[in-house]
Amino acid sequence: SGLDGMTKAQNQLMKTFYYGKITLIDEWIGKIMSTLEEKELLDNTWIIYTSDHGEMLGDHMMSHKIVFYEGALRIPLIIRPPGGTKGWHCNGITDQIDIATSLIDIAGAKPLEGCEGRSLIPQTQAGVEDQNSQKGRDVVFSQVLRYTMVRNKKYKLTVRSHNLKPVEFYDLENDPNELENKVRDPSFSDIRQNLIENHLKMLLEPSRMKIPPPKI
Repeated sequence: SGLDGMTKAQNQLMKTFYYGKITLIDEWIGKIMSTLEEKELLDNTWIIYTSDHGEMLGDHMMSHKIVFYEGALRIPLIIRPPGGTKGWHCNGITDQIDIATSLIDIAGAKPLEGCEGRSLIPQTQAGVEDQNSQKGRDVVFSQVLRYTMVRNKKYKLTVRSHNLKPVEFYDLENDPNELENKVRDPSFSDIRQNLIENHLKMLLEPSRMKIPPPKI
């Protein structure tokens, strides 16, 4: 939703309320952890903390989600194996389908047919010293209404889903706040075309859009 008329004070108030809710969630996560410890279950429990989406909180004059900006796309993902481990921050790109695949891995269940998720459990168990500790996906995708986005570590491209026409392109290394739309910049034309040819064309093929649900 547009927030063109919001004052700086109103924006700060919105963020204050939101972060207050985050503090409340954090407090109750702590209570869950304490209960698991009291019942001696913590050393036999995987903890996976995440969210379904981020919040714009006034960035780009927006307040919620349903956009491809980083504020809405980036979400927390904290994984704690039974017994704990030395923590580290992974800069690799992941996807929520990887969380589902990780849960299946933990359960020792059969992988879902046709699922393209990657279990994060081996990487978590290997630890920060492992050569794959920063491993992630080459690209991730998102779709909202009639638009599709592809993002790698350096660039983000949004196209119209029906004809692959680019509408937004950001150089995330030099413009992390996504303030300069480079969709018409000729110096990035090869990069845009590469993202379309190597990733979006395959994703948006009609045959792939009609894949039946996996058998469980």
